[in-house]
Amino acid sequence: MKRPIILMLSAILLASGCINPQPPSSMVPDDMEIYYTYGACHAEWGRTNIRILSDGTGLYESGRGPITEGGKFAENDNRRNFKLGESEALKLLNDIEKSGFYSLKDGYSDFSIQDGACSYISVTSNNKTKSVSISNTNAPEAFSKAAGLIGDAAGGPE
Repeated sequence: MKRPIILMLSAILLASGCINPQPPSSMVPDDMEIYYTYGACHAEWGRTNIRILSDGTGLYESGRGPITEGGKFAENDNRRNFKLGESEALKLLNDIEKSGFYSLKDGYSDFSIQDGACSYISVTSNNKTKSVSISNTNAPEAFSKAAGLIGDAAGGPE
C-alpha cells in the first residue's frame, strides 16, 4: 500500500516542477540550440527572434512585416550576430534548466484575445527538445525567467 502512494507522490512532485527533470549539464552538448521569439502574434506588427547554437554563435533579429525570400523582415530589419564563450553558453543552458522552464506545459493561451502578444522558447539539448508557446496571455514566471536569460545573453536590442 505504501509503494503506490510513494509513486503517486513522486509523480505529483515531478509534474509540479519540484523535481527538475533536466540534470545540470557539465559541458555544452553538440546539439544545443536555443530559440526565443517574441512580439505581436502577427509578424507584420513586429517580432524579435534570438537563436543560439552549441558553438556559441547567435543571431539577434527584429523587424516588421513578412519574411522575404532572403530571410529578412520586410521592414525595419535589424539583425546582428553575437558570440558566447563556452562557459557563457553552458551557464545559460544550466540557468534555463534551473529556471523551472522544463516543468512548464507546452502552451498557454487565452483564445478570447485576438490581437495580442505571442512568444515561444525552444531548447534542444542532448537529443531532447522542450518547447513552450505563450499566446495572448501572461507568461508563467519560469518562462519569463528563461526569456530574460536568453535576451540578456543576446545583449538585448541595440
